[in-house]
Amino acid sequence: MDPAVAEKVCTIRQNVADRIGHNRFRTWFGGDAEFQLDGRRLHVIVGNAFVGHWISTNFMPHLVEAAQTVIGDEPQIEIRVGPRAAASETLALPPATTDLPAPPPRPAVVAGPRRAPQRPTLRGELETFVVGPSNELAFSVARAAVERPGAVFKHLVVHGGCGLGKTHLLQGVCNGLTRAHPALQWCFLSGEEFTNEFIYAVKAGRVDAFRSRFRNVDVLVLDDIHFLANKKATQEEFLHTFNSIDASGQMVVLSSDRHPRSIATLSEPLVSRLTAAMVVRIDPPEWGTRREILRRRAAAMACPLPDDVLDFLARHITRNVRELEGALYKLSAYAALTREPIRLDMAQRAVEDYITTPQMPEAADIERMVAAHFGVTRDALHSSSRDRTVTHARGFAMYLIRMHTRMSFPEIGRALGHRQHSSVLMAVRRIQGLLDRDGAVTWRTPAGMREVSARQLLEEFERRLRHGPDPS
Repeated sequence: MDPAVAEKVCTIRQNVADRIGHNRFRTWFGGDAEFQLDGRRLHVIVGNAFVGHWISTNFMPHLVEAAQTVIGDEPQIEIRVGPRAAASETLALPPATTDLPAPPPRPAVVAGPRRAPQRPTLRGELETFVVGPSNELAFSVARAAVERPGAVFKHLVVHGGCGLGKTHLLQGVCNGLTRAHPALQWCFLSGEEFTNEFIYAVKAGRVDAFRSRFRNVDVLVLDDIHFLANKKATQEEFLHTFNSIDASGQMVVLSSDRHPRSIATLSEPLVSRLTAAMVVRIDPPEWGTRREILRRRAAAMACPLPDDVLDFLARHITRNVRELEGALYKLSAYAALTREPIRLDMAQRAVEDYITTPQMPEAADIERMVAAHFGVTRDALHSSSRDRTVTHARGFAMYLIRMHTRMSFPEIGRALGHRQHSSVLMAVRRIQGLLDRDGAVTWRTPAGMREVSARQLLEEFERRLRHGPDPS
């Protein structure tokens, strides 16, 4: 790209981010959306139709203004879906048009004549879900799944750490479907329940009944799909269930504690199926979202909190929503026992166990995390093995220990099998080289070969170090 054009494109991206807010820009544009400038025409290439239509509907005036400040003339904006720098489907029309057509619809889910299964009582509602930059995309696709099930995207996978609202969203989808499409049949259960019922069906000789129950629904909603890791037979059964539902034009909605590609012991065919769905991540809530969650929960409990207490709790309890709620329950109980109004000094005493105190990870913790992810043992990391999987795991462990501890290269070498400091230095440089050129890491798992971007792999490790280990 011509340097002058590249500078204009960079300025336009910055202008858009300034207008809509940098958190929202990262959510909807991030690093995946590509901006191309051809004279007065600005092309924005995005990864899928849902994101493209959302940008067209909500951010078109901002794109026009951002481009106009750089181009000077009346710009033309096109939003396209497809691979970067390749021919793709055009979604947007000329800049003055903001009421744009929806992306080409998929066949909508249509309820069949089957008898609706008994529906459990679910607590989560989309109306009570607190939306912020950390979960805006996930909430939007959940709402789209309720409004037009199976039309905008076929299947949905929501992933993120523990206590961030994944179950709330999935239950909200189910409750929303009941109100918006009363004849539509859905089934909600956890990965553990699916596994236990499959095991019972096999032992009792009722596999046909099991399959009939889960394959003859319009929407199958499965919470905690990561529970199927290391369960080969259950994975195979779920894959057949997924394929059957997909073939009949129905919808699957799933949640996981991590991206499907990061669940090392899922079979390759199942990972391929899941990554072909609409995969969205929920991140830990930022301060404003945490404060609003506390305010709403306190109001529901008839437990009014002064502004300074709200600010204190939201600022210092940062890991997830469950800890926020736990701190609020404890503070409410403390106030009831002491029969005193809630004050800042009371909050500081009552919830001190919940306060997030940043801690430097131990080298042993990093080793365990990396070894578990690659499916090797810590003994293998310390061995002289040159197996590719072990080498990758050892390299990332050395890199992360160097980045997150005060250990020197010689100390890291002694900790990981009495290696020379030069070996550690070369391993760290090798990982840094992969990150610099956005290279991929390939290793062997029980389900076959797995290939993941080194940058994505590092981001996953960093999230686990910041927010603690994922639930298993």
